[in-house]
Amino acid sequence: MLNYKRITHNHSDVLVMIHGFLGNVHTFEPYISKLEAYVDIILVECPGHGEGNDFKATWDFPYISQALIETIVQFHYNNVYLYGYSMGGRIALYTAIHYRDHIHKLILESSTPGLETTDAQIARIKQDLQQSASMITDYAAFVKRWEQLPLFKTYHPLTHVAEARQHNSRLNHEPLAVAKALIEYGTGKQPNLWPHLPELKLPVLLLTGSLDTKFCAIAKRMHTMLPNSTHTIIDAGHTIHVENSQIFDTIIVSFIKEENHD
Repeated sequence: MLNYKRITHNHSDVLVMIHGFLGNVHTFEPYISKLEAYVDIILVECPGHGEGNDFKATWDFPYISQALIETIVQFHYNNVYLYGYSMGGRIALYTAIHYRDHIHKLILESSTPGLETTDAQIARIKQDLQQSASMITDYAAFVKRWEQLPLFKTYHPLTHVAEARQHNSRLNHEPLAVAKALIEYGTGKQPNLWPHLPELKLPVLLLTGSLDTKFCAIAKRMHTMLPNSTHTIIDAGHTIHVENSQIFDTIIVSFIKEENHD
């Protein structure tokens, strides 16, 4: 099983939330108060993030998805709504494809089905190896560079509290652990999931920020391939849940509550 935090009000359904790279089990705590009225919540911590990491295991997609399902099924919920942000969305999509009977609905924020060619995957693996080496050499400098990526440009400036919380969360990791995570389940190591999208019949909500043009284009294409999907663009960048949290939770509640249209 994975590390997790469970918030329960004895609902029959659960929302399972998977953070992005350099997040942790606490990432979504400021954004879930409205959601708690409708579902129990399981906040999952990905391998290499937080504490208690098993360095002997190989953290590939089959390993993580199986551990995720084991974490969920122990509670015997009626319906499981699986949400993933960025890296967490890649894990969520892989899990939904390979464990379809366990997932009722899928929510992907700023995520991707992966790279489509072997050459692109190899190039990304090489890049991730370089990044992982820089983490081990000087982790604080790596985080500073990471936060300055154009990907994280925001629609409106973050509050000082939100910015500090995000920064401290990113710093609070063991460099060797997050380096291993990047090497073993970074984008380059993700299987190409594009061919599997037409097979995924469950309702899927795709969320992207209007400033995040790369992931808007990815989601637009995903929407054309998924049989039962909705693509919603929000005034935000890559981190919608941080930048526009009120709209974020409103949209998720609406998606959870609506009847299946499949």
